[in-house]
Amino acid sequence: MKRILALTLALLVTGALFVGCGSSDSSSKSESKADASAAESTAESKAEESTAEESKAEESTAEESAAPAENDPTAAAASPFTPDYDNITENMLARSVHMEGNTDRLVAKLKAAKAGTEKKLCQIAFLGDSITAGSGATNSKYQYVKQFENWFKEDVSVLCKVTNAGIGATDSYLGVHRVDKDVLALEPDIIFIEFINDRDDEFYQTTMDSLIRKCLAAPTNPAVVLVEMSLKGGGNCQSAHSKAAETYGVPVLSYHDAITPEIDAGNFTFDDLSKDGTHPNNIGHTWVAKIIEHFCEQCLASDKEPEITPFDTSIASPTGDKFAGAKISDLSTGDVKVTDQGNWVEASTPWNFQNGWSVGEPGSITFEMEFKNLGMLYYKDVSGKAGKAKVIIDGEEVMEVDGDFTGGWGSYGTNIECYSSDEVKKHTVTVTIPEGDKTEFEVLGWLIS
Repeated sequence: MKRILALTLALLVTGALFVGCGSSDSSSKSESKADASAAESTAESKAEESTAEESKAEESTAEESAAPAENDPTAAAASPFTPDYDNITENMLARSVHMEGNTDRLVAKLKAAKAGTEKKLCQIAFLGDSITAGSGATNSKYQYVKQFENWFKEDVSVLCKVTNAGIGATDSYLGVHRVDKDVLALEPDIIFIEFINDRDDEFYQTTMDSLIRKCLAAPTNPAVVLVEMSLKGGGNCQSAHSKAAETYGVPVLSYHDAITPEIDAGNFTFDDLSKDGTHPNNIGHTWVAKIIEHFCEQCLASDKEPEITPFDTSIASPTGDKFAGAKISDLSTGDVKVTDQGNWVEASTPWNFQNGWSVGEPGSITFEMEFKNLGMLYYKDVSGKAGKAKVIIDGEEVMEVDGDFTGGWGSYGTNIECYSSDEVKKHTVTVTIPEGDKTEFEVLGWLIS
C-alpha cells in the first residue's frame, strides 16, 4: 500500500515538472528524472511514516480496548491478584447481579425486619445442594449460609431464624418435591434457592419454574432469590434457571458472573476458590455470602416502600407448571398403599430419608399410587452390594434404576423421573430386583405430582 502511495505521489510530482520545464531538453529530462526519483523517495518516506503512525494508533487502540475502562463497573481487574476474604472487588459485586428482577418483596421484608415493625422472627430459608449445606468450607463458620446469618443479625436484625435446607447431591427436581416440608412449612419471609447440580436444559427450566411458582404463592408471600454457582471451566445452569425467574421477576445473583471474567483475564484461577472444581473453599463461601449481603444492602438503601401483594396465579407458566402440587410420598405420609410388600422391609439408610423400603435379595414390592408424574428417590451405595431395580408401571417395564456406586465418593440419596403424563390417575407400580450378584436396593420415597 505504501509503495502504491509513493508511486502515485511521484507521478504527480513528475507531471508537474514536465508541465513547468517542457520535454525537448535532455538536461531538463535528466533533472526531471532526478527530481521524480527524489519525489518518489520523499513520498515513500512519508508513506512509511504514515504507516508507522497508523500501526502505532492501532496498537494503542488495541491496548486501550484490552485494558479495563476506568468507569466500567463490570470490567475485570487490571492486574492479577490473590483472592482473599475481603478483596472481592466492586466490579465483581456489580457483575454478580445477573438479573435484578422485581425487588419489592425483598425490600419490604428486609425493611420490616430492620425496623422491627412486625415484632416477630424474620424467617429465612436456604434451599439447595451440598454447596448450600456447606461443603468445601473447613468448618461451619465459613459456610456462606452461616456467614449471611451473622451479617443479618449484626446489620439488619437479631430477630431472625435462618434455616439451612441444603442436602448434598440433590437438584431442583427433588427441591420442588421437598420444598413444602423443608421450607414452606416454616412460613418463610425470604427464600434463597441454589442448585448447581441441575443441567442447563428444558427439564430443569421446568423444575425451577414450578419451584419458583410454589414459593411465590406461599401464604407468607416470601421474597425469592436465586443464587447461581459455577463449576470449574464455567459450567452452570443459570440460563435455564433465569428463563424461569424472568417470568416472575425473581432476582438472580451469580457467583459465576462475578468470578468468570477475572479467571478469563488471568487474574486468578478457579482452583484458588475451590479444591475440587465444584465446592467453594472458605474464600469462595465468603464471596458468595458477600454477593448476597451486597444485594440486600442495596435493597435496604432503596427509597421504595413497597406493599407486598399475593402472587398472581393468572401469570402463565412458561413450562406449563408441570410439577404443581409436587410432594414426596413415603412411609411417613400415609398416601402410599403397598399392595404386596414381598420380602422388602420398611427401612432405609440415609439420615434425611429414613422412611422408605429396602431389600437385600431378589424380590418385588408393589405400590398403588395416584399421580400424573412419578419419580423415584433411591439410594446410591458404594458398598458394592447394590443392584439394579426394574420399575414396572401398570404392567409395563418403564426403566431400570442402578443403585450401585462402587468406587464413588460416597453413598447418597438421589432421584430419577420414571413416568410423565397429562392426567392424574391411579397406577400400579412394581419394583423388582432380579437374580444376580448385587441384590440390595433402597427406595427412599416417591416423587409425585
